[in-house]
Amino acid sequence: MTTSICECYKCSYKFNYEWIPGASLHSIRLGTKRIFRCPNCKILQKFDLRKKGPNKSLKTYGDSSELGIGSKIWAILLVPTLIPIFFGAFSFFIFIKPVYIHFVLIAFGIVWISMSLLYVILTVGPKGAK
Repeated sequence: MTTSICECYKCSYKFNYEWIPGASLHSIRLGTKRIFRCPNCKILQKFDLRKKGPNKSLKTYGDSSELGIGSKIWAILLVPTLIPIFFGAFSFFIFIKPVYIHFVLIAFGIVWISMSLLYVILTVGPKGAK
């Protein structure tokens, strides 16, 4: 378990964030950054995890559903992705002659998840921040 010191750009709240390198169930990983909610103001944003080491004077939070991106965003990302992929995979059994609808449906699911993730990544965080 690794601990980083994070600071909210909206409310300037500082806290320790415990996380497992390479794994997350509730946040979106972006290399040295993660997208999750601030424990103080509850706003979804991008936090930099490069400042390592716990600060004993700060409260510690872990990668939990309290700080996660939320079930609404996961539903927006996954439901429109999984439906065309599911129908695309099972359209092999539905259509008798060679129809390429299954490839179109699977491609649509992949494009949807890519565009949705790109939208979330670009809209969180302070304006002009990289």
